[in-house]
Amino acid sequence: MKSKLVLVALLAGVVSLGGVLVYAVAGRRAASRPDLRVRAVAHQWWWEFDYPSLGIRTSDVLYLPSTKNVRLELSSADVIHSFWVVGMKDPIDLIPGKTRSVDLFLKSAGDLYGNCDSGCGCDTVCMRFRVLAKPPGQFQQWAAAERLQPTEFKPPRSTSAPACATDPQRDHHGPPHSPRTLLQRLLDAG
Repeated sequence: MKSKLVLVALLAGVVSLGGVLVYAVAGRRAASRPDLRVRAVAHQWWWEFDYPSLGIRTSDVLYLPSTKNVRLELSSADVIHSFWVVGMKDPIDLIPGKTRSVDLFLKSAGDLYGNCDSGCGCDTVCMRFRVLAKPPGQFQQWAAAERLQPTEFKPPRSTSAPACATDPQRDHHGPPHSPRTLLQRLLDAG
């Protein structure tokens, strides 16, 4: 009787371990086949987001579908940068010539803000970007509209001066509740 009990326990352990391994392998496969790949390239002092499968490029705004597996392929075009989005545990350091990948799954739609979190130059404060996470249907509508009538891709006018100071089209004040925005509102009101 004891040997049967030991055999059953052993089989149960092997089956459960096998289930964990299958789950882990299936999880890796899902991550290796993301629903969307986006290349994020840091430049002094702006961000480029390229959607190769969609034929779309944006600057300083990262559009993502919520509830989908997204792989970000992060790199730097010039100096050491860090990719950080509000709510991320740690920034991801980017070194010229190296690509780092991160898999994302945004549980819900919403707007987030990000920035370069390293001292990439005197104007690193200008390296802010928005993350617009949309429900999959709205993301597809945005992508279809971009393919039909693409917004002209415009990197900042000058790369020798801070982009946020030279390009009037850029948001100079950061997220709505950042200390910089609050200070700017006070200065604008005065």
